[in-house]
Amino acid sequence: MVYLWKFKKFPQEPVNQHYIKILLYLKNNGPKSSKELVETLNYKPKTISRILQNLRKHGFVEVVWVPKKTLKDYSQENL
Repeated sequence: MVYLWKFKKFPQEPVNQHYIKILLYLKNNGPKSSKELVETLNYKPKTISRILQNLRKHGFVEVVWVPKKTLKDYSQENL
C-alpha cells in the first residue's frame, strides 16, 4: 500500500512556517506521499514524518491509503 497525505484545512491559529509550506503544497498539488514531499520540499524524512503526524493529530491533513494493485491488475487479461 502507498500512503498519501491529503490536505483537509488550514489552522485558525498561527503555526510554524514549515507546517504552512506543507499544507499549501498539499492543497495546491493534491495528495502526495511522504517521499514525494521529502524530494519536492527538501526536508529530511524524519522532519516530514514528524510534521505530518502533528498535522494529522490536529486534523489539518488526513492519510489516504492506495493499494499498489487495483482490481484492474487482477483482471483476466492481466493474469
